[in-house]
Amino acid sequence: MEAIRKVVDGSLLDNIISLPQHFQNKKVEIIVLPVEEPMKSLKITAVEMDSILAGSITESLMGILPNDGKTLADYREERLQKYEYTD
Repeated sequence: MEAIRKVVDGSLLDNIISLPQHFQNKKVEIIVLPVEEPMKSLKITAVEMDSILAGSITESLMGILPNDGKTLADYREERLQKYEYTD
């Protein structure tokens, strides 16, 4: 990010910005930075949201494992058996 820094007499800024009285006739530092524009949010209608959430993609996004009351160890054992390499 690029910035510009300049030291000027405070009275030069009278027509640009209001400064406190104790800044008058004193050197002040001006730093100019670009303002980052926030990203525009995407507006989605309820109908579009329903179509996005329909189908198997939704299930994969909402959670990989359904809550079946299994412990983590149960899921681990199930996965190890499913993907176990056998020759």
